[in-house]
Amino acid sequence: MHPSRGEFPRLCAAHWPTGAYRRERLPERVLQFGTGMLLRALCAASVDAANSAGAFSGRVAVIQSTPQGQARAINAQDGLFTLVERGLEQGTPVERTRLVGAISRALVADAEWHAVRDLVARPELQVIVSNVTEAGFRLDASFPARLTDLLHTRFARLPDGPQVFVIPTELVDDNGPRLAAMVDRLADGLGQGPEFRKWLGARVRFCSSLVDRITTGMPAPDVRGALEQRLGYADALLTVTEPHALWAIEADPAELRTTFAIDVLPESVIIAPDIGFYRERKLRLLNGAHTATAPLALLAGVRTVRDAAEHPRLSAFLRHILFEEILPATDLPADAALAFAETVIDRFRNPWLDHEWRVIAANQTVKLRLRVVPSLTGFARKRGRAPQGLALGLAAYLRWARSHPAGDADLPLIERHWRTATALPGLAASALADTDLWGVNLAELPGLLEATTRWLLLLERDGVDAALEALRGMPEHTATGRT
Repeated sequence: MHPSRGEFPRLCAAHWPTGAYRRERLPERVLQFGTGMLLRALCAASVDAANSAGAFSGRVAVIQSTPQGQARAINAQDGLFTLVERGLEQGTPVERTRLVGAISRALVADAEWHAVRDLVARPELQVIVSNVTEAGFRLDASFPARLTDLLHTRFARLPDGPQVFVIPTELVDDNGPRLAAMVDRLADGLGQGPEFRKWLGARVRFCSSLVDRITTGMPAPDVRGALEQRLGYADALLTVTEPHALWAIEADPAELRTTFAIDVLPESVIIAPDIGFYRERKLRLLNGAHTATAPLALLAGVRTVRDAAEHPRLSAFLRHILFEEILPATDLPADAALAFAETVIDRFRNPWLDHEWRVIAANQTVKLRLRVVPSLTGFARKRGRAPQGLALGLAAYLRWARSHPAGDADLPLIERHWRTATALPGLAASALADTDLWGVNLAELPGLLEATTRWLLLLERDGVDAALEALRGMPEHTATGRT
């Protein structure tokens, strides 16, 4: 039996080690939109590591923009939280635990906006980071307007202050220029439009960035209880994540490092003039494998990515599409792509992360277009035929879409094909030819329509296990030796 959480003292400043950096003396140099665990596991953890290494000396002030944020818990724990890294590295289980002290406080946007404005007008504040989800990364959402207001506040109060770097982390291509364009659109509404725009061009750098670290929420009560038993305190912000971490920031390295020198762990934080390689590597190999597998796993009744990676047939499917179809379809450097693909398998097999397929399958249609269609077209271009595993994933998506619960924003895009089709071959033909959905006519790729139709009929008649077994029996699959 573990003690109840009430028997442990709450994590607070008294738990900060006396030999660690003097966090209370460090200025607030970073302003962060979003109180979620991803930025705790990446931004706060990276700043903390840089503080410990003596490369950076600053803390992060966090803005809670939504009612369900974590400001109260952050302030109750004096900004402290425990980072638990658990997973596999080259097949070997690893676990690392550390106390992170990079966060100073949290401010609630609706109630404390005056304090946020005061903070952004300080010269030592030179970095603004955001993670407001893709839904909040729109012109009509509150975040762009709030950011514009803060930049205008700095323009009005500290016009000759040092440069500010704005680093969005939302999973949107070219998120830096996109955010800059939104701020530019909103600048007129604050008056002094031309002068403000001129100041923005001279004093603000919008940097695209890419984040890659799987964090899946507060652990189950028994897991949390066991962790707190070992730690000796209760942590409402306990952040369990995988060992793999990547934050790639697109900027002039020398310029950004003068302000934000946090790349002390070069494999975790990368500052580069072009991060296209890292974006494509993640989108195609990690996210693409997730997206292509999700409908099959859901049809098979498999709940988590880990369960699929240990499943006799789904694990073979995952390795096949990753190494024999997705990887050859990219133009990534072969050695770097292969090394990353091997880490993907370890990440999928992580015994401590419950990454659910139902979560991954949200907005599946749009994800297929962004993450899988480039592999379908790339494979066809290079091999002149259809990738059978990805075709099976596409057929499973068509099959799954019919029974998927309503609520997915992009589901009506595909449901209309089910409503109008009189037979499965007609469904496959109309859905694959829908250029509005995919950006290309997938029915024109060599062999893809025939393969998808064949898999769809097999799924309907015999089910997922039979389809996966049939794929394993194909010569191009068994010849790989990667099962």
